[in-house]
Amino acid sequence: MLSLYKTVRRIAELDILKNDGRRRLSAFWAPTWGIKARGTDKDENSTSHSAGEPNRGVNRHAKTIQEEGSLSRLISSGFVTQLFKLQDRKQKKFLLSPTHEEEITTIVGGVVHSYKELPLRLYQITRKYRDEPRPRQGLLRTREFLMKDLYTFDSTKEKALETYETVRRVYRDFFNEFKIPYLVAEAESGTIGGTLSHEFQFPSPNGEDSVISCNSCSYVANEELAIGAKRSTARHTLSKPTELSHRTAMTFGPPSDTLLLKTFPYKQWTGISKDRNTIFRAIFPAEIEDLTYPEQPPRGAQPNLNEFRKIFTDLDISVENCTEEHISKNEKDQLWRLYFDYRLPKLFVDDYIAEKSSEGLISPQTYVDAIKQYENRSIDLIKIQSGDPCPKCSQGTLLVQRAVELGHTFHLGTRYSRPLNATFAVEPISKVEPNPSSKDDSPATAAQTAYFQMGCHGIGVSRLIATIASILSDSQGLNWPRCIAPFEIVVIPTQLDLITDAASIYDLLSISPSSSSSSSSSLAIGGFDTIIDDRTEKDAGWKLNDADLIGYPIIIVLGKSWRNSGGQMLEVQCRRLGVRKEVSVQELRDEVGEILAQL
Repeated sequence: MLSLYKTVRRIAELDILKNDGRRRLSAFWAPTWGIKARGTDKDENSTSHSAGEPNRGVNRHAKTIQEEGSLSRLISSGFVTQLFKLQDRKQKKFLLSPTHEEEITTIVGGVVHSYKELPLRLYQITRKYRDEPRPRQGLLRTREFLMKDLYTFDSTKEKALETYETVRRVYRDFFNEFKIPYLVAEAESGTIGGTLSHEFQFPSPNGEDSVISCNSCSYVANEELAIGAKRSTARHTLSKPTELSHRTAMTFGPPSDTLLLKTFPYKQWTGISKDRNTIFRAIFPAEIEDLTYPEQPPRGAQPNLNEFRKIFTDLDISVENCTEEHISKNEKDQLWRLYFDYRLPKLFVDDYIAEKSSEGLISPQTYVDAIKQYENRSIDLIKIQSGDPCPKCSQGTLLVQRAVELGHTFHLGTRYSRPLNATFAVEPISKVEPNPSSKDDSPATAAQTAYFQMGCHGIGVSRLIATIASILSDSQGLNWPRCIAPFEIVVIPTQLDLITDAASIYDLLSISPSSSSSSSSSLAIGGFDTIIDDRTEKDAGWKLNDADLIGYPIIIVLGKSWRNSGGQMLEVQCRRLGVRKEVSVQELRDEVGEILAQL
């Protein structure tokens, strides 16, 4: 007890606990605290669109894998290698939660019983866990990460889609605050499910996603969903055009004497199924030419792995272009499946199949399936590249960018409510007429109950911090946007005798013009989020370097200009905008406001 008393007494003697209401780095360094919303308008972003936070233990995800027919089995079938699995002392199997749609649906299905309780919006900010095979770059890709999730429940599909668009607008407003270019891309729903989804992607060389956008129209899509314009053809160097059509389609049998395989440039990509019983081979031109702009030089073709996964759902993606070691010595023990790019000439396809059939690799049924697929002219096996024509407009070209996914919106429909039997009592049938023919809207029982129409929407909080830091940082340090900076302004006195003057500048910036108090409660409309670097043990150069390293949007220096002007001129710095200028005390608030408006 005496030891505790001495410690408290020593702290008091050091003056650490004495605080005049001003934020000082000599007393603490912490993220922004005590901030109140500026203005009287409702802040939709901070309230997550009027959502409530459930006070239930959704983190636990305590359903066993085998029990209750839960969706964990459906999800795990899609990315079983990314699940953290464990057993308790009774050998029961559990998962560390990779996502929470099941738990939220179960909770709502148990407490919401009538259409009068809808619409409902629930949000949470919580940890998720995935056994990421390649965690890297700090918080960009980790096995444990923080996410903000919003779950929406509506009574009809039409209302759910209206909610979806509202959330997309709120997310755009949220990401607009960072004043960093981003793309909203059409995306696949993946293992989460649903029929509609969009990604919020920040272009970055550190990203693992590829986003395709048009330079002329509004087309933007994730590489997994992007489609190429079918306005290109395979490039060949045959001297006579008739060589591509000198004979009709050949029958299943031995190859011809004049194989086009010998002269036509092509590539092939070989994959294998997870059970190692099926060989998947994609054949495509080595080079392609643009029919719209024939004057452009031909481009080398690369395999479209996303398309391969769609075509052959059992493909083992961990094996890239498998070699002889994955193929059985007795090749006839494995089933071959051939897929031809639509640009390849028919004669080439015939000759390729003929050669493989003579080697005994493919069966008559494989031949029939391959020809049927090719004649549909629907499969594009070549990866989209920058400069390809846009599939939506005639004049635009596509740009492929690396990007980091920071937000994702999903319209789930009844993807979770139906399997978990989460229903509610609908309005009387005279007011609402359920559509029994629709799988997405049909009631659970005739015109009495219906499944919830759901949506889920997420923002990667920890990844957001890492992405912004990587995009805006430079050799001197971080460059935080105004909305997430620890403080908007740091005031640095270069000499100890200027600390009192720095406090007056602090008051000028942080206190509303209508207030005369310097307490934190006066940080009202018009006050900037400011801190003083009054640490006495560090010199001015160290403080300036530290301010750059931390990444304050604005640095205000009281130094030589302040002394020479008799306390009238200060130096204002903003490294992100390249601002370094002298400003008078009278113009300081306006100048700082104009700079912060750009950040």
